[in-house]
Amino acid sequence: MKIATTIGELYSYKLTPADTIRNYQGTGFKYLDFSFYYAHAKENSPYIQEDDKVWKKEIEDAMIAAEECGFKFVQAHAPGYNPGFDNSNYDKCIRAMQRSVEACAMLGIKTTVMHTSFSPEYKYPADRDGYFKYNRKFVGDVLKTAEKFGITVCIENTSNGNAGELYFPRTGAEMNDFIAYMNHPLLGACWDTGHAVMDKKFDQYAELKELGSNLKAVHVHDNGIHSDQHLAPYCGHLQLDSIVKGLIDIDYKGSFTFESDAFMSHCNGDGPLRQLPLEIRKDSLALLYKIGKFALETYDVYEG
Repeated sequence: MKIATTIGELYSYKLTPADTIRNYQGTGFKYLDFSFYYAHAKENSPYIQEDDKVWKKEIEDAMIAAEECGFKFVQAHAPGYNPGFDNSNYDKCIRAMQRSVEACAMLGIKTTVMHTSFSPEYKYPADRDGYFKYNRKFVGDVLKTAEKFGITVCIENTSNGNAGELYFPRTGAEMNDFIAYMNHPLLGACWDTGHAVMDKKFDQYAELKELGSNLKAVHVHDNGIHSDQHLAPYCGHLQLDSIVKGLIDIDYKGSFTFESDAFMSHCNGDGPLRQLPLEIRKDSLALLYKIGKFALETYDVYEG
């Protein structure tokens, strides 16, 4: 199994994607996840503009950087747009999501992850059917572009801690039900381990078994139960053995992708010590890689 990590870990340093990629040199990582998470939300984002020259140049520069450094992109995260709370800019934001899928094709990425849209209108678990119907168009609009480029789109689980009383898939069974409802060959699931940690009741091994062949991607991170902290394993309550064993037992074909983007990212306050220097932050990424390598080598599934 290949170990990957999101380049979103270094976005707080306000580097270009190309320079961000170059900074993964020396961390041990060879495989990366391209995060488009804020592509719809940044002021003057090239992904929401009508002209497509700037965003394509950004991706081309990222491709050059990855090739220079010997990196390969294996996964991505689509913009974190949620029209359930504000759909006033739907056309622009869906454009950003669709362009992120096209960018995956440029980068050689076959799998991207998106959040389905949750809304105050649909409560958990009673309003499941309304939630499914509401998301048919939203997810379908992303799948239209995925069809053009052969990209698999994966929905993601969340937790009570993030969604509260609102409907959003929490379990493998709920994700399977939505995938069956959409009935599209390019729709799969991404299991987020940190979200599941927040709902202590979950046996994550059992959830992975439930997802089975629908599981196309994972987000591996940890937290201390009460908030979505996006920490490295061993910093919270994640049962890492159950994750690795579950992936093995369902013959998972994707990458072991970290989303520990808040691990050693900042301290509270606004003084000069709030953020680590980039070189020290890279040391934390090297540690993250070693944790992943230890986990996969222990179960004899590490692929360098």
